[in-house]
Amino acid sequence: MNRKSPAGLRHRVRPGAVPSRTGLAGGEGDRAPLPYPSGWFCLALSREVPAGAVVTRRFMGRDVVLYRTRSGVLRVVDAHCPHLGAHLGAGGAVDGEHLVCPFHRFAFDVGGSCVEVPGGAPPRATLAQFTVRERGRIIYVWHGHDAAPPAWEPAEIPDDRFAPVASWSTLLASHPQEVMESFVDYRHQPIVHNVSLREVVPPVDEGPLLRISFSAAIKLSVRLATITVEQGVVLSGLGLASGEVALHQVGVRLGVLLMATPVGPWQTHLRAVAMAETASRADSPRLRKAASLSWSAVTGQALVRTVAHQMRQDAMIWNRKRYEPNPRLTPEEGAIGHYRRWARQFYPPNTRPTGTS
Repeated sequence: MNRKSPAGLRHRVRPGAVPSRTGLAGGEGDRAPLPYPSGWFCLALSREVPAGAVVTRRFMGRDVVLYRTRSGVLRVVDAHCPHLGAHLGAGGAVDGEHLVCPFHRFAFDVGGSCVEVPGGAPPRATLAQFTVRERGRIIYVWHGHDAAPPAWEPAEIPDDRFAPVASWSTLLASHPQEVMESFVDYRHQPIVHNVSLREVVPPVDEGPLLRISFSAAIKLSVRLATITVEQGVVLSGLGLASGEVALHQVGVRLGVLLMATPVGPWQTHLRAVAMAETASRADSPRLRKAASLSWSAVTGQALVRTVAHQMRQDAMIWNRKRYEPNPRLTPEEGAIGHYRRWARQFYPPNTRPTGTS
Protein backbone atom coordinates (compact mmCIF):
# COMPACT_ATOMS: atom_id res chain seq x y z
CA MET A 1 0.00 0.00 0.00
CA ASN A 2 1.22 3.49 -0.82
CA ARG A 3 2.54 4.98 2.43
CA LYS A 4 0.89 8.29 1.53
CA SER A 5 -2.56 6.73 1.52
CA PRO A 6 -4.99 7.51 4.36
CA ALA A 7 -4.39 4.05 5.83
CA GLY A 8 -0.68 4.80 6.07
CA LEU A 9 -1.07 8.35 7.30
CA ARG A 10 -3.35 7.52 10.17
CA HIS A 11 -0.63 5.48 11.87
CA ARG A 12 1.96 8.25 11.90
CA VAL A 13 0.56 10.04 14.92
CA ARG A 14 2.02 7.91 17.69
CA PRO A 15 0.61 7.66 21.22
CA GLY A 16 2.09 10.16 23.64
CA ALA A 17 3.33 9.26 27.07
CA VAL A 18 2.63 11.27 30.19
CA PRO A 19 4.01 9.37 33.20
CA SER A 20 1.48 8.63 35.89
CA ARG A 21 2.39 9.44 39.48
CA THR A 22 2.42 7.26 42.54
CA GLY A 23 1.46 9.92 45.08
CA LEU A 24 -1.86 11.25 43.84
CA ALA A 25 -2.41 14.94 44.46
CA GLY A 26 -6.17 14.36 44.34
CA GLY A 27 -6.31 11.75 47.10
CA GLU A 28 -4.37 9.46 49.36
CA GLY A 29 -3.20 6.21 47.78
CA ASP A 30 -6.05 4.55 45.94
CA ARG A 31 -8.73 6.65 47.65
CA ALA A 32 -9.66 8.91 44.74
CA PRO A 33 -11.82 11.98 45.43
CA LEU A 34 -14.18 11.13 42.54
CA PRO A 35 -15.65 7.64 41.97
CA TYR A 36 -15.96 5.95 38.60
CA PRO A 37 -18.79 7.60 36.64
CA SER A 38 -21.50 5.83 34.69
CA GLY A 39 -21.65 6.27 30.92
CA TRP A 40 -20.11 5.24 27.61
CA PHE A 41 -16.33 4.93 27.34
CA CYS A 42 -13.98 4.20 24.44
CA LEU A 43 -11.96 0.98 24.63
CA ALA A 44 -10.49 0.86 21.12
CA LEU A 45 -10.71 1.89 17.51
CA SER A 46 -12.46 -0.71 15.37
CA ARG A 47 -9.32 -1.38 13.35
CA GLU A 48 -7.55 -2.43 16.55
CA VAL A 49 -9.89 -5.43 16.88
CA PRO A 50 -10.04 -7.19 13.48
CA ALA A 51 -11.88 -10.47 12.92
CA GLY A 52 -10.22 -13.24 14.91
CA ALA A 53 -8.46 -10.86 17.31
CA VAL A 54 -8.41 -11.03 21.12
CA VAL A 55 -7.37 -7.74 22.75
CA THR A 56 -6.93 -6.86 26.44
CA ARG A 57 -7.80 -3.43 27.82
CA ARG A 58 -7.77 -2.00 31.33
CA PHE A 59 -11.14 -0.56 32.41
CA MET A 60 -12.11 0.79 35.83
CA GLY A 61 -9.54 -1.20 37.76
CA ARG A 62 -9.98 -4.52 35.96
CA ASP A 63 -8.91 -6.24 32.75
CA VAL A 64 -11.49 -6.80 30.02
CA VAL A 65 -11.13 -8.63 26.73
CA LEU A 66 -12.41 -7.47 23.35
CA TYR A 67 -12.77 -10.07 20.61
CA ARG A 68 -14.33 -10.29 17.17
CA THR A 69 -15.57 -13.57 15.72
CA ARG A 70 -14.78 -14.69 12.19
CA SER A 71 -18.18 -13.42 11.02
CA GLY A 72 -17.50 -10.02 12.59
CA VAL A 73 -19.50 -10.18 15.86
CA LEU A 74 -17.84 -7.93 18.46
CA ARG A 75 -17.94 -8.73 22.17
CA VAL A 76 -16.38 -7.29 25.35
CA VAL A 77 -16.15 -9.72 28.27
CA ASP A 78 -14.51 -10.19 31.66
CA ALA A 79 -10.89 -11.14 31.11
CA HIS A 80 -10.93 -14.27 33.30
CA CYS A 81 -12.39 -17.66 32.50
CA PRO A 82 -15.09 -18.68 35.02
CA HIS A 83 -13.69 -22.23 35.07
CA LEU A 84 -10.34 -21.78 36.86
CA GLY A 85 -9.59 -18.10 36.25
CA ALA A 86 -7.22 -18.16 33.27
CA HIS A 87 -6.73 -14.80 31.56
CA LEU A 88 -8.45 -15.01 28.18
CA GLY A 89 -6.27 -12.25 26.75
CA ALA A 90 -3.06 -14.22 27.46
CA GLY A 91 -3.23 -16.97 24.86
CA GLY A 92 -6.99 -17.08 24.34
CA ALA A 93 -8.13 -17.41 20.72
CA VAL A 94 -11.13 -17.02 18.46
CA ASP A 95 -12.26 -20.29 16.88
CA GLY A 96 -14.98 -19.45 14.37
CA GLU A 97 -17.72 -17.88 16.50
CA HIS A 98 -16.29 -18.98 19.85
CA LEU A 99 -13.78 -17.53 22.30
CA VAL A 100 -11.52 -20.34 23.55
CA CYS A 101 -9.71 -20.33 26.91
CA PRO A 102 -5.95 -21.07 26.70
CA PHE A 103 -5.92 -23.18 29.89
CA HIS A 104 -8.39 -26.04 29.27
CA ARG A 105 -9.81 -25.11 25.83
CA PHE A 106 -13.26 -24.26 27.15
CA ALA A 107 -15.19 -22.51 24.36
CA PHE A 108 -17.70 -19.69 24.92
CA ASP A 109 -20.30 -18.52 22.41
CA VAL A 110 -21.21 -14.88 21.69
CA GLY A 111 -23.87 -15.03 24.40
CA GLY A 112 -21.15 -15.79 26.97
CA SER A 113 -22.17 -19.41 27.62
CA CYS A 114 -19.67 -22.26 27.78
CA VAL A 115 -20.75 -24.53 24.90
CA GLU A 116 -17.83 -26.90 24.37
CA VAL A 117 -15.04 -28.57 26.36
CA PRO A 118 -12.57 -31.24 25.26
CA GLY A 119 -13.85 -34.76 25.92
CA GLY A 120 -16.98 -34.04 27.93
CA ALA A 121 -20.10 -32.01 28.58
CA PRO A 122 -19.64 -28.28 29.18
CA PRO A 123 -20.40 -26.97 32.69
CA ARG A 124 -22.98 -24.27 33.39
CA ALA A 125 -20.48 -21.42 33.13
CA THR A 126 -20.99 -17.92 31.73
CA LEU A 127 -18.61 -15.10 30.86
CA ALA A 128 -19.62 -11.69 32.22
CA GLN A 129 -20.31 -9.40 29.26
CA PHE A 130 -20.29 -5.63 28.78
CA THR A 131 -22.78 -3.75 26.62
CA VAL A 132 -20.88 -2.57 23.56
CA ARG A 133 -21.55 -0.07 20.76
CA GLU A 134 -19.52 0.37 17.59
CA ARG A 135 -20.10 3.78 15.99
CA GLY A 136 -17.99 5.69 13.52
CA ARG A 137 -15.45 2.84 13.78
CA ILE A 138 -14.99 3.48 17.50
CA ILE A 139 -15.73 0.83 20.16
CA TYR A 140 -17.55 2.01 23.30
CA VAL A 141 -18.65 0.07 26.38
CA TRP A 142 -21.27 0.97 28.96
CA HIS A 143 -20.62 1.21 32.69
CA GLY A 144 -23.69 1.48 34.90
CA HIS A 145 -23.76 1.58 38.67
CA ASP A 146 -25.10 -1.62 40.26
CA ALA A 147 -24.90 -3.27 36.81
CA ALA A 148 -27.65 -0.99 35.49
CA PRO A 149 -28.29 -1.34 31.72
CA PRO A 150 -27.70 1.62 29.36
CA ALA A 151 -29.99 4.50 30.24
CA TRP A 152 -29.06 6.64 27.22
CA GLU A 153 -27.05 6.63 23.99
CA PRO A 154 -24.06 8.78 23.01
CA ALA A 155 -24.53 11.68 20.60
CA GLU A 156 -24.42 10.85 16.88
CA ILE A 157 -21.71 13.41 16.06
CA PRO A 158 -19.84 12.58 13.96
CA ASP A 159 -21.96 9.88 12.35
CA ASP A 160 -21.03 6.76 10.39
CA ARG A 161 -20.09 8.82 7.34
CA PHE A 162 -16.82 9.49 9.15
CA ALA A 163 -13.84 7.22 9.82
CA PRO A 164 -10.66 7.86 11.88
CA VAL A 165 -7.72 9.26 9.91
CA ALA A 166 -5.42 10.24 12.79
CA SER A 167 -5.28 9.56 16.52
CA TRP A 168 -3.19 10.17 19.61
CA SER A 169 -3.43 8.85 23.15
CA THR A 170 -1.79 9.11 26.54
CA LEU A 171 -2.23 8.05 30.17
CA LEU A 172 -3.13 10.71 32.74
CA ALA A 173 -3.13 10.76 36.52
CA SER A 174 -6.55 12.36 36.43
CA HIS A 175 -10.29 11.69 36.14
CA PRO A 176 -12.68 12.04 33.16
CA GLN A 177 -14.62 14.79 34.94
CA GLU A 178 -11.44 16.86 35.30
CA VAL A 179 -10.51 16.31 31.65
CA MET A 180 -13.89 17.27 30.20
CA GLU A 181 -14.09 20.33 32.46
CA SER A 182 -11.43 21.93 30.25
CA PHE A 183 -14.10 22.54 27.58
CA VAL A 184 -15.89 25.04 29.84
CA ASP A 185 -12.79 26.46 31.54
CA TYR A 186 -12.41 29.26 29.02
CA ARG A 187 -10.02 31.35 31.13
CA HIS A 188 -7.18 28.82 30.95
CA GLN A 189 -7.12 28.77 27.13
CA PRO A 190 -5.15 31.99 26.51
CA ILE A 191 -2.91 31.36 29.53
CA VAL A 192 -1.96 27.72 28.92
CA HIS A 193 -2.51 27.35 25.17
CA ASN A 194 -2.18 30.91 23.85
CA VAL A 195 -5.56 30.43 22.19
CA SER A 196 -8.13 33.19 21.91
CA LEU A 197 -11.42 31.55 22.84
CA ARG A 198 -14.80 32.94 23.80
CA GLU A 199 -18.10 31.42 24.82
CA VAL A 200 -20.83 31.87 22.17
CA VAL A 201 -23.76 30.82 24.36
CA PRO A 202 -23.83 29.26 27.85
CA PRO A 203 -23.78 25.43 28.03
CA VAL A 204 -27.12 23.72 27.48
CA ASP A 205 -27.77 20.40 29.19
CA GLU A 206 -30.10 17.84 27.66
CA GLY A 207 -30.10 15.07 30.23
CA PRO A 208 -26.82 13.16 29.82
CA LEU A 209 -25.72 15.46 26.96
CA LEU A 210 -24.13 18.88 27.44
CA ARG A 211 -23.91 21.19 24.42
CA ILE A 212 -21.12 23.77 24.41
CA SER A 213 -20.61 26.51 21.80
CA PHE A 214 -17.43 28.54 21.48
CA SER A 215 -15.33 30.48 19.00
CA ALA A 216 -11.55 30.06 18.82
CA ALA A 217 -8.58 30.99 16.66
CA ILE A 218 -6.38 27.88 16.42
CA LYS A 219 -3.05 27.54 14.62
CA LEU A 220 -2.58 24.11 13.09
CA SER A 221 0.71 22.43 13.87
CA VAL A 222 2.05 22.00 10.32
CA ARG A 223 1.86 25.65 9.31
CA LEU A 224 -1.27 25.20 7.26
CA ALA A 225 -2.99 28.26 8.68
CA THR A 226 -4.49 29.90 11.70
CA ILE A 227 -8.14 28.90 11.54
CA THR A 228 -11.11 30.45 13.24
CA VAL A 229 -13.45 27.80 14.57
CA GLU A 230 -16.98 28.52 15.68
CA GLN A 231 -18.44 25.20 16.60
CA GLY A 232 -20.47 23.16 18.98
CA VAL A 233 -19.11 20.34 21.11
CA VAL A 234 -21.39 17.75 22.65
CA LEU A 235 -20.36 15.98 25.84
CA SER A 236 -21.96 12.55 26.01
CA GLY A 237 -21.51 11.96 29.70
CA LEU A 238 -17.99 12.30 31.04
CA GLY A 239 -16.32 9.92 28.58
CA LEU A 240 -16.92 11.43 25.16
CA ALA A 241 -16.70 14.90 23.60
CA SER A 242 -17.60 15.12 19.92
CA GLY A 243 -18.01 17.76 17.27
CA GLU A 244 -17.37 18.75 13.68
CA VAL A 245 -14.84 21.32 12.46
CA ALA A 246 -15.08 23.00 9.04
CA LEU A 247 -11.67 24.16 7.82
CA HIS A 248 -12.90 26.60 5.19
CA GLN A 249 -9.39 27.71 4.24
CA VAL A 250 -8.53 24.21 2.97
CA GLY A 251 -12.01 23.00 2.07
CA VAL A 252 -12.10 20.10 4.53
CA ARG A 253 -14.62 19.14 7.19
CA LEU A 254 -13.46 16.90 10.02
CA GLY A 255 -15.06 15.20 12.96
CA VAL A 256 -13.17 15.49 16.25
CA LEU A 257 -13.47 13.19 19.26
CA LEU A 258 -11.88 13.46 22.68
CA MET A 259 -12.44 10.31 24.76
CA ALA A 260 -11.55 9.85 28.43
CA THR A 261 -11.68 6.28 29.77
CA PRO A 262 -10.99 5.51 33.45
CA VAL A 263 -8.53 2.63 33.73
CA GLY A 264 -7.94 2.81 37.49
CA PRO A 265 -8.44 5.07 40.51
CA TRP A 266 -7.49 8.55 39.29
CA GLN A 267 -5.99 7.14 36.08
CA THR A 268 -7.48 7.99 32.70
CA HIS A 269 -6.63 6.91 29.19
CA LEU A 270 -7.14 9.94 26.95
CA ARG A 271 -7.56 9.55 23.20
CA ALA A 272 -7.99 12.25 20.54
CA VAL A 273 -9.26 11.22 17.10
CA ALA A 274 -9.77 13.18 13.89
CA MET A 275 -12.32 11.70 11.50
CA ALA A 276 -12.93 12.41 7.82
CA GLU A 277 -15.87 11.65 5.59
CA THR A 278 -15.36 8.25 3.97
CA ALA A 279 -17.21 9.15 0.75
CA SER A 280 -16.19 11.99 -1.52
CA ARG A 281 -18.92 14.55 -2.10
CA ALA A 282 -17.56 15.39 -5.54
CA ASP A 283 -18.68 13.56 -8.66
CA SER A 284 -15.10 12.57 -9.48
CA PRO A 285 -12.98 9.66 -10.70
CA ARG A 286 -11.33 7.27 -8.26
CA LEU A 287 -7.99 9.08 -8.27
CA ARG A 288 -9.57 12.40 -7.33
CA LYS A 289 -11.45 10.70 -4.52
CA ALA A 290 -8.22 9.13 -3.24
CA ALA A 291 -6.45 12.50 -3.38
CA SER A 292 -9.31 14.12 -1.46
CA LEU A 293 -9.19 11.46 1.23
CA SER A 294 -5.40 11.83 1.48
CA TRP A 295 -5.76 15.58 1.99
CA SER A 296 -8.36 14.94 4.67
CA ALA A 297 -5.88 12.61 6.36
CA VAL A 298 -3.14 15.24 6.23
CA THR A 299 -5.35 17.92 7.75
CA GLY A 300 -6.65 15.38 10.27
CA GLN A 301 -3.06 14.69 11.31
CA ALA A 302 -2.43 18.40 11.70
CA LEU A 303 -5.52 18.83 13.83
CA VAL A 304 -4.68 15.86 16.08
CA ARG A 305 -1.11 17.09 16.50
CA THR A 306 -2.48 20.47 17.57
CA VAL A 307 -4.91 18.87 20.03
CA ALA A 308 -2.15 16.58 21.33
CA HIS A 309 0.11 19.58 21.93
CA GLN A 310 -2.62 21.28 23.95
CA MET A 311 -3.40 18.11 25.88
CA ARG A 312 0.28 17.74 26.83
CA GLN A 313 0.20 21.30 28.15
CA ASP A 314 -2.92 20.48 30.17
CA ALA A 315 -1.43 17.16 31.33
CA MET A 316 1.42 18.96 33.09
CA ILE A 317 -1.27 20.50 35.30
CA TRP A 318 -3.74 17.59 35.45
CA ASN A 319 -1.05 15.14 36.60
CA ARG A 320 -0.25 17.25 39.66
CA LYS A 321 -3.42 19.21 40.47
CA ARG A 322 -5.78 18.52 43.34
CA TYR A 323 -9.51 18.16 42.81
CA GLU A 324 -11.34 21.05 44.45
CA PRO A 325 -14.93 19.97 45.23
CA ASN A 326 -16.01 23.52 46.08
CA PRO A 327 -14.00 25.81 43.79
CA ARG A 328 -13.95 29.55 44.45
CA LEU A 329 -15.16 30.67 41.03
CA THR A 330 -15.27 34.18 39.62
CA PRO A 331 -18.57 35.59 38.29
CA GLU A 332 -17.28 34.99 34.75
CA GLU A 333 -16.83 31.25 35.36
CA GLY A 334 -20.48 30.27 35.53
CA ALA A 335 -19.97 27.59 32.87
CA ILE A 336 -17.79 25.59 35.27
CA GLY A 337 -20.50 25.64 37.92
CA HIS A 338 -23.08 24.58 35.33
CA TYR A 339 -20.84 21.72 34.23
CA ARG A 340 -20.24 20.53 37.81
CA ARG A 341 -23.96 20.41 38.57
CA TRP A 342 -24.64 18.53 35.31
CA ALA A 343 -21.87 16.01 36.07
CA ARG A 344 -23.46 14.90 39.36
CA GLN A 345 -25.97 12.68 37.52
CA PHE A 346 -23.23 10.19 36.57
CA TYR A 347 -22.50 9.13 40.15
CA PRO A 348 -24.56 7.03 42.56
CA PRO A 349 -26.69 9.24 44.83
CA ASN A 350 -24.84 8.23 47.99
CA THR A 351 -21.38 8.94 46.49
CA ARG A 352 -22.01 12.13 44.51
CA PRO A 353 -19.05 14.48 44.83
CA THR A 354 -19.56 17.80 46.47
CA GLY A 355 -19.67 20.53 43.89
CA THR A 356 -20.75 24.01 43.04
CA SER A 357 -24.33 24.69 44.09
